[in-house]
Amino acid sequence: MASLIPLLNQSLGGYLREAMAAYRAKAYPKTTHTERFVLFGRGRTGSTLLSDLLNQSTDIDCDKEIYNRKVLFPKLFLKHRNRVFRSKVYGFKLLSYQLREKLGQEDGRDFLKYLVEKQGYKLIYLTRDNLVRQTLSKHYARFRMSWHETQSLKSRPKMRVDIPAFMTELRAGKELEQYEERCLEGLNYFKVSYEKDLMKASDRFKLVDRLYHYLGVRLFKPENRLKRISADHIGDFVENWEALKQCLAYTEFAEDLENC
Repeated sequence: MASLIPLLNQSLGGYLREAMAAYRAKAYPKTTHTERFVLFGRGRTGSTLLSDLLNQSTDIDCDKEIYNRKVLFPKLFLKHRNRVFRSKVYGFKLLSYQLREKLGQEDGRDFLKYLVEKQGYKLIYLTRDNLVRQTLSKHYARFRMSWHETQSLKSRPKMRVDIPAFMTELRAGKELEQYEERCLEGLNYFKVSYEKDLMKASDRFKLVDRLYHYLGVRLFKPENRLKRISADHIGDFVENWEALKQCLAYTEFAEDLENC
């Protein structure tokens, strides 16, 4: 019975969330937001870190991944969902696989265009330059069964990477990146690079300053509450890094090794 709960949550959780949003929205007939935004990108590009920084502003409500479960009416669900948040600015996280797979009959490209051009959402696109590191970060999070930490890690257990599975996921990540590029064609967006804007604490404050101007909210200096779970040197958390590196050297991802 216990094993059915995750399956039911995955299958029906979005519909229940959709119904609850519609019920709660009845208490708030009008929205009061001066700006709205969507954090868009793949997993492990810093969306949780950025949303935590933004949510430290009293002017901003950055919602979670509201489309990580399938819903029946994506547009109506969003209308109901943002109505119950009462800060000056409302935003939510949208991962690209969700745009591709969780919107029912909605075409992902058309939905993103609808948000930006019809609903006035500002699009903040999070990306990561090094796909190898990004994919390793996902593997390591699953290995540790922890996606985020609030305390600095004293030690990092090493994982052993299943190289064929890793290569399959790496190529799937490249396909998803290309899907994002197609969805973004013709749209205005604010680009955030994990390596340039979020990896270092000092760069985060510069990014937040730019985003506060972009979203039109009062400035303040947020705390760095989330910590990295991986290390700068991949060999410090990947047991068979040398073997994986040799495999990658003969692929289209070889250039990523320069920053590994």
